[in-house]
Amino acid sequence: MKEKIRILREQISKLYRLDFYKKKMDEAGIKPSQIKTLNDFEKIPFTSSSEILEELRKRPKESSLFTEDVVRVNFSPSGQELYPVYQTKRDLKKMHEVCARTLRAAGVRKDDICAITYGYHLFIAGLFYQSQLEYYGAKVIPLGPGDSERAIHLINKYDVSVLITNPTFALKLASGGIPSIRILFVGGEPFTGIAGYPEKIKNAFGKDLTIIDSYSMALCMPIARSCRFGQGLHIMDDFIYGEIIDPTTGERVKEGEKGELVITHLYKEASPLLRYRTGDLTYMVKEKCACGRELTLPKGILGRTDEMLKVKGVKFWPSQVQNILRAFSEFTGKYRLKISSSLGTDRLELMLEGSETATRWIEELSKRLKQETLVAFDNIEIVPKLEEGPLIVDEREGRRF
Repeated sequence: MKEKIRILREQISKLYRLDFYKKKMDEAGIKPSQIKTLNDFEKIPFTSSSEILEELRKRPKESSLFTEDVVRVNFSPSGQELYPVYQTKRDLKKMHEVCARTLRAAGVRKDDICAITYGYHLFIAGLFYQSQLEYYGAKVIPLGPGDSERAIHLINKYDVSVLITNPTFALKLASGGIPSIRILFVGGEPFTGIAGYPEKIKNAFGKDLTIIDSYSMALCMPIARSCRFGQGLHIMDDFIYGEIIDPTTGERVKEGEKGELVITHLYKEASPLLRYRTGDLTYMVKEKCACGRELTLPKGILGRTDEMLKVKGVKFWPSQVQNILRAFSEFTGKYRLKISSSLGTDRLELMLEGSETATRWIEELSKRLKQETLVAFDNIEIVPKLEEGPLIVDEREGRRF
């Protein structure tokens, strides 16, 4: 822990030279020299998405998050606009080193031929995988998105053994027959937190292949990635420092308790993050894995903290419902939640779009919902067609969203 504090203090000292972070720390009355314990570190103000995007959207020469050493500029969408993410040569090298460790933990070999279906233009995902695999020494085919027939043809012709794509496209490619795939990297969609999804993928491929799930965001690549031992997504603690906080109070939660993930870059030079509130709901445990990692997100990302509701005295995140529904093919995924209250008692109802045979899954779905959300649903109704309308109706406060 002393080593971690030393690394954090060194990084904070560097960030204090940037106007953006110097202003935040000065306003809080904090100097880098005062950071001697994790309790001291937790006095540093959080960084919100809105304020860092405002700084990044400035012209490069006007933004303190841009440096003269930047060698790559990727972009990511936010609303109707794009914002840049800067990388220096040292940033890229560190990212590749960290990812190389995860590739070894996944079982990737240097003689593997890998195919990537993510985009290769402004956005970061395609180049992110391409460059880390090349650094590692594996062979890479940059397939890019779409055109499943051509992808299947090239995968089979060149005996591709490692496929990097999103889960939905992986299922589409598997249906066309790609028997050479040994390792599948997925990301960009909920996966680990969806019960039964890994088994569904393996059944589609017709084999017990290794599936590696990843969690990243444009501002931080990578954050967490699973390994071949299947314990969950390991925090890249040689790249970032992760905290789980109560979204309401900002206080650190106990190990294993749900909360918002906050991340701090340990070494980044351009576009660095300091106590950045991701807005993502998860929980973290410390458990030694055979790959050498300890800090793990067992279920990955569970939802968004900014959608939290209080139902029956329990913190409830509606997006968890959507993740749970993905495990049931009988439901289309369309749903509507209704929350009402009578005599001080909350009532939670769920309306689903599904097939006629879906009713036999209501009991199992009810059990899964209670297990994952900790809230008992009072009524679950299945309809053949769900009319367009709000996803959530909270009659207690007259809100629809």
